[in-house]
Amino acid sequence: MNQPFVHDQIVRFAHCDPAGIVYFPRFFDMAHSVMEDWFANGVGYSMPFMIREHGVATPTASIRCDFSRPMRMGDTLRFELRVTQLGRSSIGLEYTGLKDGELHLKIVQTIVFVTLDTIKPVPIPEAVRPRIESFICS
Repeated sequence: MNQPFVHDQIVRFAHCDPAGIVYFPRFFDMAHSVMEDWFANGVGYSMPFMIREHGVATPTASIRCDFSRPMRMGDTLRFELRVTQLGRSSIGLEYTGLKDGELHLKIVQTIVFVTLDTIKPVPIPEAVRPRIESFICS
């Protein structure tokens, strides 16, 4: 069975609201950072290379988040990214956010490979498809 991409993030002051807990939209920023690191370090196809060299981007087509427990400044949030679906031009991603092994949030996202010229879907590059497949977890 394939393994998820794991990424630890410290919850920082800038992530929090006046109550000292993570302001919910910041979880989407954190997840995007995880996705960028997954592309660069897990897949070997960095977003700057994808954009500059191939003229391709990966906008979000859908996203949702379920919150189980709050996160506070100074906590370490362990994200585990899994590929749940792999289409011709889209990828289904699932992020689980854990603290001390306990689930705090789950994000489900669909991204689509598009050309920057027309913002129309394009096939996932064949050279990176096998590397993306290695993160499919069931």
